[in-house]
Amino acid sequence: VLVEWRFFIEVSGEQLCDAAFDQQDAEVVCRELDCGAPVQVLGEDAFGKGDAQMWTQEIQCKGNESQIHLCPTSPLDENICSHEHNIGLLCTGYTDAKLINGSDSCSGRVGLRFLNEWGSVCDACWDMRAASVLCRQLNCGIAVSVVGSDWFGEGSGEIWADVFDCDGNETKLSECSVSSWSRAECSHRRDVGVVCSGSSLAVHDGLVRLSGERQCEGELEVSIHQVWRRVLLDSWSLTESSVVCRQLGCGSVLNFSGSSSSSPEHSHECVTGFQCSGSEAHLGNCSSPQTLNCSSTQQLSITCL
Repeated sequence: VLVEWRFFIEVSGEQLCDAAFDQQDAEVVCRELDCGAPVQVLGEDAFGKGDAQMWTQEIQCKGNESQIHLCPTSPLDENICSHEHNIGLLCTGYTDAKLINGSDSCSGRVGLRFLNEWGSVCDACWDMRAASVLCRQLNCGIAVSVVGSDWFGEGSGEIWADVFDCDGNETKLSECSVSSWSRAECSHRRDVGVVCSGSSLAVHDGLVRLSGERQCEGELEVSIHQVWRRVLLDSWSLTESSVVCRQLGCGSVLNFSGSSSSSPEHSHECVTGFQCSGSEAHLGNCSSPQTLNCSSTQQLSITCL
């Protein structure tokens, strides 16, 4: 359901110069045109050169103005602007975000507002990188876990199936590129939720994280009794791995193996004995594990697709 608006920017019939335009100006233009938030400022090669006269004022918006003509301006050197310096803009309709039905404002079902309508997000279109950007946008730290609707309930109304392709370093979702393809049929049974590090649920039993350099691979850690513990390779199987990958929004499992590396803070805090059917949305729904001292037994490392 992605809608993108791509256009030349003209003020009073005159095209804007790229030297006179920045991110704050872009936010005002997208808002004034009822087109949501800016995604990307583009050069003349995106839409051609145009033939209108060039605007010779630098626009200095703060970003919160409702219309571009309310922003202050200052004279601009005409010699630095030509039709090779036309400015274009890409806007998207997503304008706000929140977490719903959680224990606090930093956990819950993901809600996004598309223009003036709120909707939930399909779990097939969401991953840990997008979740981390959302947590950062909400001043809630980083994402701890991506969870299913059995944590925060099913939403109602629209279901957004657009894919936010985030690097994970963006400060808000509107900075991520968005594609409109969906990988699966979506219903409110697949509404995605997020737990951020700033939430009291960040120490909830059954939350998982991977300690590797990449989002979807590394040594597995599970929160048990408010302590993050490593998992031993003993009694672990492909079934439990598939649950972890699903819980993290990382697709299906590629492989799992033993890892001999461990840090001192985990040397006495390991668990074993998880038993899952494979259909669970998160590890907390599987049978309770045993907590025991770590030994020379290898600890678990997982790679998800």
